[in-house]
Amino acid sequence: MLNPWSLILIALAYMGLLFAIAWFGDKKRIARDHRNVQALIYSLSLAVYCTSWTFYGAVGSAATTGWGFLPIYIGPALLMLVGIDLIRRIAVSSRDQRITSIADYIAYRYGRSHTIAVLVTLAAVIGSVPYIALQLKGITTGVDVIGKSIGSDTPLTSNLPLYLALALALFAILFGTRNMDASEHHRGLMWAIAFESIVKLLAFLAIGLFVIFGVFNGFADVAETVRNNRQYQELFSPWRLPEGFGIQMILAMAAILCLPRQFHVAIVEFRSTSELKLARWLFPAYLAVFAMLVVPIALAGLIAFSGQDVNPDTYVLAIPIAFDQPALTVLAFLGGFSAATGMVIVATVALAIMVSNDIVMPLLLRSGFASNRGETDLSQTLLRVRRVSILAITLIAYLYYQVIETGVPLASIGLLSFSAAAQFAPAMLIGLYWRGASRSGAIYGLSLGVTTWFILLLLPSFGDGVFIPDIISDVSFNRGAIFSLLLNTAAVVLGSLLFPDKGPSSESDAIGDESSGLITQGELETTIGRFLGMRRTRDAMATYLGMAEPEPAALATPSTIQFGERLLAGSIGSASARTVLTTALHHQGLGPEAVLDLLNRTSQAVQFNRELLESTLDNMSQGVAVVDKHLRLVGWNRRYMELMDYPEDSVHLGQPIEELIRYNATRGLMGDVDHEKEVQKRLEHLQGRIPYRFERQWQDGRVIEIQGNPMPGGGYVTTFTDISHFKSIERELQVINETLEQRVQQRTTELRQALEDVEEAREAAETANQSKTRFLAAASHDLLQPMNAARLFVSILRQQQEPEGEQARLVMRIDRSLTAAEELLTALLDISKLDSGMYQPEPVLIAVPELFEQLRRRFKPLAANKNLELRVHAGAYRIFSDRNLLYRIIQNFLANAIRYTEKGGVLLGCQVRGDALKLSVWDTGVGIAKSEEAAIFQEFHRLDYAQRLDDKGLGLGLAICERISRMLGHRMSLRSREGHGSRFSVEVPLAVRRELDEQSLPQPGSGETSRLENLSVLCVDNERDILDGMEMLLMRWGCNVMLAEDLQQAVEQIRDHGEPGLTLVDYHLSDQSNGLDVMEHLQKLVGEKLPAIVITADRSPELEERVREQAFGLLRKPVKPAALRALMTNTLKNL
Repeated sequence: MLNPWSLILIALAYMGLLFAIAWFGDKKRIARDHRNVQALIYSLSLAVYCTSWTFYGAVGSAATTGWGFLPIYIGPALLMLVGIDLIRRIAVSSRDQRITSIADYIAYRYGRSHTIAVLVTLAAVIGSVPYIALQLKGITTGVDVIGKSIGSDTPLTSNLPLYLALALALFAILFGTRNMDASEHHRGLMWAIAFESIVKLLAFLAIGLFVIFGVFNGFADVAETVRNNRQYQELFSPWRLPEGFGIQMILAMAAILCLPRQFHVAIVEFRSTSELKLARWLFPAYLAVFAMLVVPIALAGLIAFSGQDVNPDTYVLAIPIAFDQPALTVLAFLGGFSAATGMVIVATVALAIMVSNDIVMPLLLRSGFASNRGETDLSQTLLRVRRVSILAITLIAYLYYQVIETGVPLASIGLLSFSAAAQFAPAMLIGLYWRGASRSGAIYGLSLGVTTWFILLLLPSFGDGVFIPDIISDVSFNRGAIFSLLLNTAAVVLGSLLFPDKGPSSESDAIGDESSGLITQGELETTIGRFLGMRRTRDAMATYLGMAEPEPAALATPSTIQFGERLLAGSIGSASARTVLTTALHHQGLGPEAVLDLLNRTSQAVQFNRELLESTLDNMSQGVAVVDKHLRLVGWNRRYMELMDYPEDSVHLGQPIEELIRYNATRGLMGDVDHEKEVQKRLEHLQGRIPYRFERQWQDGRVIEIQGNPMPGGGYVTTFTDISHFKSIERELQVINETLEQRVQQRTTELRQALEDVEEAREAAETANQSKTRFLAAASHDLLQPMNAARLFVSILRQQQEPEGEQARLVMRIDRSLTAAEELLTALLDISKLDSGMYQPEPVLIAVPELFEQLRRRFKPLAANKNLELRVHAGAYRIFSDRNLLYRIIQNFLANAIRYTEKGGVLLGCQVRGDALKLSVWDTGVGIAKSEEAAIFQEFHRLDYAQRLDDKGLGLGLAICERISRMLGHRMSLRSREGHGSRFSVEVPLAVRRELDEQSLPQPGSGETSRLENLSVLCVDNERDILDGMEMLLMRWGCNVMLAEDLQQAVEQIRDHGEPGLTLVDYHLSDQSNGLDVMEHLQKLVGEKLPAIVITADRSPELEERVREQAFGLLRKPVKPAALRALMTNTLKNL
């Protein structure tokens, strides 16, 4: 059966379990190599926010105000979900600056102001005392509820709060003041807090599930109960929020950062951003579980204890007792006990650090207690101060517990502390985001805000024991909280605007001679060692300076002083650290202003350079690790930790690199090799300052390139690059390269086949084109003959008819149609001849004046018939072209110009363009649209204007001109402007001296004939008909011909008639040999090089290359006499 004594024994056993967990976590460092476990511990430790208020008081608040409990859950959840960047920014900067408390953080922002640190500390202590008292009240209330349920009246319960306060103080002293560095992480303490968070969650969850499924019949029954009761409908209506809902949610949002205990677990205990990533979702989920169960528990209590005098704050314990559930009652008690003890322990530790660093330490420094250097070890003194502070704060909370009224709701006490902590928010947030926020503004804001909170909110909590004017007592809590925050914010802003911070002193008032003003490394080490301990200080300084034994007589550089200040700040706070170093430097001959200026400028420069370097390294795609000459790790970046997959807390400054190398070997990152030999090999590389580069494939398939290089001053820098993507591409390229040759051969075969198909198609097309040309030529000839006869008969008819009669008009139309048909057939025949290459241009010298005069005489009558003026301007130029074909082009230009010009005139002229003469025809006709300029050179294309003329034309003239100009190599051009006229031009090369001389030389055929006269020619072909044809052709040219069908006959002909002057040999012979083989044998026979021409139908590039290598001529079949004659002459010329 439960009784107060059994509860006390259970509580003592539970405390013993907490002691064991904290001791084990502190000694074994359980989460050192498991970053996920550490992130889980961090997230659960944030649940120290859930105190007796959230465990007991939230249910009581729901039973009396409805949704009044929600703000304390919604506020923190919103800040974690939406304001995570704010938390991360504060946490990272506090970790880098070794911030120890919220007072330290705010003071650091405002120039390490002692005044601000003291104000925040006093306000934090005063505001937290009621909250600690609330926890004592929650525990004793639980014992009283269980004791009354069994009718027990144990005397021990009256002194229980005092014993409880002393036990909690002892726990905080043992695990919260183990060393001086307050910025170090209290692993064991956080493990205990995380365990308590699990206990209170399980306890509240068990009670909630018992109510939902034991008291009610599921969630649907809970909702039905609310719907059937008008009082419950009003209480839990979603449209009826209690007064002050918004301001209480703002207070809760501020509390998650500004409460000293919350700042300690969220900021001081922060290690890495990976912890925040998990906490961002886990902590709001934790609060959501509590929030969902509050209403069913409150509803069950209202129903079960209706009409009874039961405090709603005790429903969590009263319900299991009423339903005779002793195990659930004990679990509920332990849940409330965990919620209370966790808060008290963390809060007293955080407050003790603030009191010792920001109040006691400055008093010791100013009182002269620390003036005797080297004789007093202040580290132990400060630890004792913190322990005494924990005990004092706990006892003050106990006294407040004795003063407050018994019936005061837990929620009202919790909100009182929340509103006190919220007074830190304006100075902290405005200072974080507004550079103009000044020290004076922060002091004014904190002073007015805390004073207003003390008068309007704290004093009324003492009840009738304190006289309070009516004007103050009439102010509600919500209005008082809003007024104090608004006054605080306004004071910060106005104070900063009216009293901005002054800049650093001028250079003339600063340091002066650095060599005589700075402190030595030995003096700096001694100063810091008095607070941290000499051994620890010496190790930290040696790691920072990169040397085993720092030189005591060497002057400390500004960056070393800055490091010492941050090291000291982790133990005594930034404001006190600044005071200590100021005093030390002042004793070295620097004035106060010079010391402050030195520290400020050093702090700013070092901080800027440090942030710049960290930002640069953390944004690199490569991992970077730096070791000093003693092979200790002194620098690394975030990418290095990601690539190596180290646990977050496993790498620290000054760590021997050998430890990490061995750790990598145990994880299999070095492959299946002798780990010890591989470790020694790496260490020898580092010790011997040998550059190295190698690639390593890890077990997860990634390939990492590791490259190390020694640094000039000692030490080693190593880069780690993930080249998995490039290696994947390299493997793909290797596979492609292996199959490339096979693919090339396959594609070459396909291409050769395609080319052969194209060649066959081309030859077929040429054959078809030639057939078409021959047909068209024959058909044109046969058709033109009867047309000529028909025109003769039409002419006779026109002479016999009256000029105005109907039959005369019919005869004229017949004559016009016959003329058009004749022109069409003539044009088609010309186009066919041009396309088939039947025309062979014969360039000659042409006198431009004679050409133009001939054109003028022909077209002047045509122009006169249309009342057009034909003008001709010819210069004394000579050109080189085919006269007939060029005449045809210009004739067509003039005919079109006269046909499509209604008024104005036509001009025929020429212009010199470089080494060419541009012959042009201008007209003032209808012009040609830009879109039509390319189309008019196509067959049968006529302009719309031409369709309306009687003389329409055929649409073939310009197509013929385009073909002729292309065959002659003359450039033809057109410029036109619609409605204004056109200009058609053709550029003809001007005659140069060579062409003028060639006109007087004999025709090329005479020279060739003289070269071929009496030439001895050997013809080798396996076809007798071809040999007979060759003999007849060559004999007409005056050659002496020898015929042979194979190699044997060729040898006999040479032996009988002697060496030939030229050999014509077919490539393909019937005796399985070829012409090149025959020529090789004949050349060996005569003993010298023989000129030859290889005749073949084979068009392969391989054969052409072989013939070229032998310096023979090559002629493709079918053989044209002119081509053969020209090649023979050219071959003889090159001998």
